[in-house]
Amino acid sequence: MKAQLAMRLLADLMEWDETRATEEFAWLRLMVGAKYDHYQGYSPGARFYVNLLAWLGQFARKDRTTAYSFLRKQLVFVSQGEMHHLVDLTMPVLLRCMRTEVAKQLGVPLYRTWGNKAAERHLELIGIRTLYVGLSDGAKIDIFRRDNEGRVSTEQVVAASEISNEKWKKLNEALRERLDKRGFCDEAAMFERVCLIDDFTASGATLIRQNEKGEWKGKIPVFCDQNQGRLGTSLTADCCIHIHHYLASSRATGTVDDAIGRFRVATGAFRFESTFSAILSNDIVIDDNGPADLVRLLKDCYDPSIEDEHLKKDVWYGYRACGLPVVLYHNAPNNSVAILWATSGPRHAPPAHQMRPLFSRKKRHADHG
Repeated sequence: MKAQLAMRLLADLMEWDETRATEEFAWLRLMVGAKYDHYQGYSPGARFYVNLLAWLGQFARKDRTTAYSFLRKQLVFVSQGEMHHLVDLTMPVLLRCMRTEVAKQLGVPLYRTWGNKAAERHLELIGIRTLYVGLSDGAKIDIFRRDNEGRVSTEQVVAASEISNEKWKKLNEALRERLDKRGFCDEAAMFERVCLIDDFTASGATLIRQNEKGEWKGKIPVFCDQNQGRLGTSLTADCCIHIHHYLASSRATGTVDDAIGRFRVATGAFRFESTFSAILSNDIVIDDNGPADLVRLLKDCYDPSIEDEHLKKDVWYGYRACGLPVVLYHNAPNNSVAILWATSGPRHAPPAHQMRPLFSRKKRHADHG
């Protein structure tokens, strides 16, 4: 659809006068060109304006202003360029954690590690004996590797968290070669840090959670269970599992740290550390204390047919009621409010509202957010 035609239809739908339309179109041109038209969840040839008209058109006349205001003032759309910038910020965060560990081991303040030959040599060793593992296709592990060419070897980067015995053998053999080449011939060819990297966490549930039976589930427990037997062989006995996300909700940071602490007490294996390139402020979260007109819209324009065994019931605030107004350029998280991403399913039964998404979502296996 031509942008000019779309804007005329939008002005008619929203009943804007010429002054208001001029103001809104200026903002839309900027945001659509810079962000919204580049959403990768759209079908081939589809563009934002078509979805916007369909999305606004599903609401009653009195609710369209509320819906548009939500888009205009509260939506957080993370573009590809912004996400790649968060990838760029990862290594400085990881290096500071490594330097902090060196300072603690040497018993000196952090600032004293710069220019300290022993500290710098120790930091170099940790860097060589660190393995970087992508937890999902969203981890952008290929971009991370290219951004850190010269600092991180190709043999230190693994695209998936399930690592075969043969792969571990090759990783350790390559590690031996790097250690010898850098003058660490007496050091064991074992990884002392494993950095598990992913793009976004909103609730922390996909990462680590404890079910009703007290069993630990999620990507961290699975990785630890699969590799605990490698302590003392492929991994050092005191190996640190460092979990890093490019972006996280404020809620997830606390949830993850608390769960990791309890998991370590329960298992007694591995050390843990968690970091983030950026954390979303809790101020953006939408819940029952939010604007009354928006809360009413989220609940009234909701269709239970979107629910499944993972989402559970009444997820107008998204999975686990995270209440986020967030969309990532490659997908819309199910932790965001449902009116952004939900499509009514075949079980849709009037009088329930038939939901049409602004940013259609692609489901992923074991999607918990």
